[in-house]
Amino acid sequence: MDIKIIAPINSAKEVKEIIKAGASELYCGILPRNWLKKYTNIASPNRRDWRAANLTCYSELKEVVDIAHSYQVPVCLTLNAFYTQSQYPLAYEQVEYARKVGIDALIIADIGILLELKRRNIDIDTHVSTGGTTFNSQTARFYEEFGVSRIILPRHLQMREIKEIVTDCPSLKFEVFVLNSGCKNIDGFCTFQHGVNEILHPYLWNWFKKLNADRYLLEAIRRLPKKIVQTLKINIFGIDSACLLNYKVSLASDNKLEKETLLMCKDIAKNYNLLSGVDPCGACDLYQFKQIGMYAVKIVGRNYSTSKKVKDVLFLNRALSYLRENLHIEEDDFREWTKFEFKKIYKMNCRELCYRFN
Repeated sequence: MDIKIIAPINSAKEVKEIIKAGASELYCGILPRNWLKKYTNIASPNRRDWRAANLTCYSELKEVVDIAHSYQVPVCLTLNAFYTQSQYPLAYEQVEYARKVGIDALIIADIGILLELKRRNIDIDTHVSTGGTTFNSQTARFYEEFGVSRIILPRHLQMREIKEIVTDCPSLKFEVFVLNSGCKNIDGFCTFQHGVNEILHPYLWNWFKKLNADRYLLEAIRRLPKKIVQTLKINIFGIDSACLLNYKVSLASDNKLEKETLLMCKDIAKNYNLLSGVDPCGACDLYQFKQIGMYAVKIVGRNYSTSKKVKDVLFLNRALSYLRENLHIEEDDFREWTKFEFKKIYKMNCRELCYRFN
């Protein structure tokens, strides 16, 4: 079975183009006016805190579903935040609207939502978000008891861990992130506040996001020589989250540490900054994902431009087609082909900003 490509959207206008590029499935979030008025964008219902990353109304959600279904492409709705008691009613409201417009699945992290769906016997497919922190097969089987059919594995898992989980849970489907938006933190444990600048500087910040200015900045950084990127420390007005600040990391004690631990501390100090999430890539891992039976790979970046999303889908689609047409290719040869294709599509060299180093 071919690996599915799951692509993000933030507008009904881009659905056709992304599907025609080769997306097997779409996912989106919605930040409706009643939620914004009560909780602001900082407490987003779907872990994307900018309006530029979300649909704004249920009528647009219906339009997205109708267009995608006309191409036989399913759509998933992200409801993958962790909610306070007062927020549950509005979260359930999104569930009900999602069912009415024909959403194919919900992406969920909050166990309270999973419990309530089971209690109400609501018949809708559910997937566990990376925020659900599935670190091992025991956790996967725990979620399966809620009727979950698919699990999105956390970014930081290495290939051997992924393989073990997928092998131990044959009745579940799994997907992994493969392009964009890396993070040194574990999603489900993150308590940083994002989206603050959309409140402090609403007009400037929304203009900045809608023009994809942050996207162009990151692309410019990627084109710099590697030595400069490694040493560059950028402080830009409008940093949107505390996790993007430059942190000094020190040891808690003077005890002698192994060389590996010292290197890890040095790596943390160097990489917790604005450059730490510069669009990593896991396309080379498609070779192993295919071997272990991965169901799908997910592209991150709901707030990215349509052209960027289309490029990402085309890149992965070509890589999977190449694997399908060259069944006996060696992994090293596939990696070299992938780097060549990366340069052809993105007009820059592969910088080996990989999701996983195994």
